[in-house]
Amino acid sequence: MTIFADFTSRWFDLERLLDETFVREIEFRRECVSTNDLALSASAEWKSPALLLTDSQTGGRGRGSNQWWARDGALTFSLRIKPAEFAVQRQHWPLVSLTTAIAVADTLKHFAPDGTVGLKWPNDVLLQNRKVCGILVEPPKGSDAELVIGVGINVANSLNDAPDDVRKIATSILDETDNEHSPCDVLLKFLQRFESLLRDLGSGNLALTHRWQSQCILTGRRISLESGDHRVSGVCCGVHDNGAIQVETEGVMRPWFGGIVRLID
Repeated sequence: MTIFADFTSRWFDLERLLDETFVREIEFRRECVSTNDLALSASAEWKSPALLLTDSQTGGRGRGSNQWWARDGALTFSLRIKPAEFAVQRQHWPLVSLTTAIAVADTLKHFAPDGTVGLKWPNDVLLQNRKVCGILVEPPKGSDAELVIGVGINVANSLNDAPDDVRKIATSILDETDNEHSPCDVLLKFLQRFESLLRDLGSGNLALTHRWQSQCILTGRRISLESGDHRVSGVCCGVHDNGAIQVETEGVMRPWFGGIVRLID
């Protein structure tokens, strides 16, 4: 197990993260543009799972052209994993993003026990009906055995000074609880929960659809979905066992495996 660090972190006890989680290698940067970009360019010789971590991410990416607004105290990291090490078969890779979101939701219930946590397919987690976490899962170029899982959680960073359009739709654990929880503690809890859920996914013991439906904010509501050149609107009928969102349009239900979803009502 190895740690690479270019500076002493303000927020993270790297040794503790290595000792108390399933992570086998950590690369820490005091500042970086995107932890996902670091993870995607990491050497294939890295021990899996590898954690790419930073105190300050300046250009985090979301789905499509979306950007992740983050300030000091935000938790931004990426994991580079080999799903086969957790018995997750290739056809179940689309479920990894949903599993990650459930792990974040469980983590939030620990640090904000009085808050309402919601899931928005495929990669957003909400706290008190505002976005607190974004997830971006990508395969490294040229690899058919690995996934990079990027996660951004607003932990100890208040959004009071965020742009108006961000403040309307986003929040942080600090803003909702008035407690400045340590990003390291939140990351530790997430990693432990994520490992457990990922192993359940691989063994077939994760009741993913049931878990997702219990916190889904879209089911039964009218939505629009944009996927490439396609745009559809209809009623969300929940998530299928294969991870697809199900949209009913004019009496016909169709699964969609990717796209940008927006609530209409």
